[in-house]
Amino acid sequence: MSTRFVLAAVLATAGLTSCHNSRYCEGNYVGNDCDYPIDADGSSGSDASTGCTSDQDCTSPTPACDVDGSKMCVQCIAPADTDACTGMTPVCGSDDACHACTSHAQCTSDVCLPDGSCDSGSDVAYVAAGGSGSACTQAVPCGTMANALATVRPYIKASGSLDEQVSIDNQAITILADPSTKLTYSSPGVILTITGTSTVSIFDLEIDDGLGATGVGISMPTGNMSTVALERVKVDNCDGGGVVTDGGTLSIERSTISGNTGGGISISAGAFTLENNFVVANGAATSAFGGVKIDAITTTGTHQFDFNTISANVGPATVDTGVLCGTVTVPLTLDSNIIYANSVSSGGHQLGGSTNCGAIYSDIGPDGSAGSGNINADPVFVSTTESDYHLTSGSPCIDVADPAATLDVDFDGDTRPQGSGRDIGADEYKP
Repeated sequence: MSTRFVLAAVLATAGLTSCHNSRYCEGNYVGNDCDYPIDADGSSGSDASTGCTSDQDCTSPTPACDVDGSKMCVQCIAPADTDACTGMTPVCGSDDACHACTSHAQCTSDVCLPDGSCDSGSDVAYVAAGGSGSACTQAVPCGTMANALATVRPYIKASGSLDEQVSIDNQAITILADPSTKLTYSSPGVILTITGTSTVSIFDLEIDDGLGATGVGISMPTGNMSTVALERVKVDNCDGGGVVTDGGTLSIERSTISGNTGGGISISAGAFTLENNFVVANGAATSAFGGVKIDAITTTGTHQFDFNTISANVGPATVDTGVLCGTVTVPLTLDSNIIYANSVSSGGHQLGGSTNCGAIYSDIGPDGSAGSGNINADPVFVSTTESDYHLTSGSPCIDVADPAATLDVDFDGDTRPQGSGRDIGADEYKP
């Protein structure tokens, strides 16, 4: 006789009835419903209809019983299960499931890494306005970026308003910032200089108020071979220019470059990726360029310029103040950008310079530009007087970006597309 039939006979003698999911019933049994579901060893349990009664009823990957709620086995119970979620999904959400972190405050270390995990804090140098010393711990943060860099830890967590001139040379570092964290320099000069073969990633930091002709926000000077990535960064109000590079590799995503009287972004002789950015209200009557200048691009490589909004930039007469291409000897294709209403005069253009710079599926105007899918129409921003360059419902840029594009988020992190196609520019209109 099989073990199954022996067990059934034993259960029948004990007054128990076999039911689904290898459980047994003590009491009435109708269909798949047990009044008192139990395990074969006599311990209490659950079935699909009555749910769990304790964590003992649950196993991985849903090890917690929501006793006070759904009576179901879940990943964690918010907010009590602080240790239930780990790794790449360290946060217990209101849905009682584990998620990636999205803010530093969700982590006990106060450091949410870009991959959605919480750092332990042991490899983080903490720097805060008003901090002191050189330990740079969470409990006793240091007061300057220079002290934090000297620890040679891979991460720097910054908070508050920091007034200093910072240099990063031949160092691999990721800088993470709390909301409203600013790096400024109260004397003339470059605020942040990156040299050598540094690998630098910066998230959520604001760099502003560079003073004088040399007051550049971020500089990658001649001869550097650095790789620099900016995400959700703001560079504004710098007299010498926002971001100025000569060589290396630059990536700027989901960032704002604005109000820099020396010009917005100047890229020379390097690889670059510019995606989902607002480059607005840069330049002056005496600046060499307005929004973006691309120069000395003579070899093939990564040269990506997609889904940016370039508007309200200014420059001297004859200058192409939206995007100015200088010496560009390899073909560059600017895809799905708004380059509109930059101030031009005496023959200047929104997009101009080298004939190797072309645009597709972009809104360029009022002067317009030839290219597949290009339009020339007012983008209908929310409010240029309030510096809000998001799209409104009546924008002609909605749903008409490059149909071959695969970009899945916009400046705000909203999903692309929201409609039948992606929207041109940094913003995906969200109804």
